[in-house]
Amino acid sequence: MKPRILSDSREQNPLTFNKDKFDVITEGVPFADYWCEIPTTESTYVQVPIAFERKSLGDLFGTMGKGYERFKREMERAKEAKFHLVLIIEGSIKDVHRGYEHSSIKGESMLKKLAMLRVRYDLEVLFFEDRRSMARWIEEVFDATYRNWTKDNS
Repeated sequence: MKPRILSDSREQNPLTFNKDKFDVITEGVPFADYWCEIPTTESTYVQVPIAFERKSLGDLFGTMGKGYERFKREMERAKEAKFHLVLIIEGSIKDVHRGYEHSSIKGESMLKKLAMLRVRYDLEVLFFEDRRSMARWIEEVFDATYRNWTKDNS
């Protein structure tokens, strides 16, 4: 059995993953967009306590504006579940700093807000130049977790 990536059913533009390494399942998850489960026996899985929340630049500025209270609740749910939440942004730190034309939030303010969320909620924030790089990083983190778990439990 392969590890499986759970892609949230509300994800509007899901990433594409290597199906030779992972089974990809679309279903509702309580928070974030991507979770992983690793096989423990021939028929059972264990959840990896790492979740990835993907944001395009437009999504990021919208979430940190009108959607901020909802996102705070999402971070709190992740913390309560003892999950490490990773915010992956489709764009560079320079792109975020430039701002987003359809938002009243300035780029500088967005970077300050992201830094505060890192401190307050232990939110890891990563910037990616394209969607394939985002998917690749998720695959690498989940694959490393699987290899480590297999080594520790053999």
